[in-house]
Amino acid sequence: MSADPQAGSEDRSGPDAGSPAGGPPAAGRRPPAGAPRAPGPPAWIFVLGLVTVLEPPVLIAAWFADRGLAGGDLLAYALVGGLFITLPSLAILGLAVIWYRRLAAGRSVPGLPPALTGAGASRVSAIALVVSTVLLGLVLVLLLGRWSAVALPPLVLSLASAWLMGRAAAR
Repeated sequence: MSADPQAGSEDRSGPDAGSPAGGPPAAGRRPPAGAPRAPGPPAWIFVLGLVTVLEPPVLIAAWFADRGLAGGDLLAYALVGGLFITLPSLAILGLAVIWYRRLAAGRSVPGLPPALTGAGASRVSAIALVVSTVLLGLVLVLLLGRWSAVALPPLVLSLASAWLMGRAAAR
């Protein structure tokens, strides 16, 4: 490598140009053009995410069409469920996709030990997500009865996110 005396920096035009000491690229930087790309998650997960996003507006429209649905509480189910079930499920999906791509590409998280970001941590996180999702579903069944079915898309999305995390760990 040749040093540039005016800039006081080294020329980093080698194969590890995006990374210090030849490791993975630093956060915020793309891997080099020749690096293998991680396979993306299956397309059906994004379709399920779209259904989850559209469910609260559909429930609100159904409430406007018939205000007696769910004993008149359908609007509350849509708003509260959208805030406390749908949005967290979508955030979990985003994190699961990031996790999946990172593990599939074999990259580590800078500044964190591999034990916290590797396959074992992915399996534990997936199991914890499944358990918490099932428990939340049971609580919703106890609270809402048959109307707990309106929470199925975000709950299934959370389970799909757990599956994606487990799949990343198996790679």
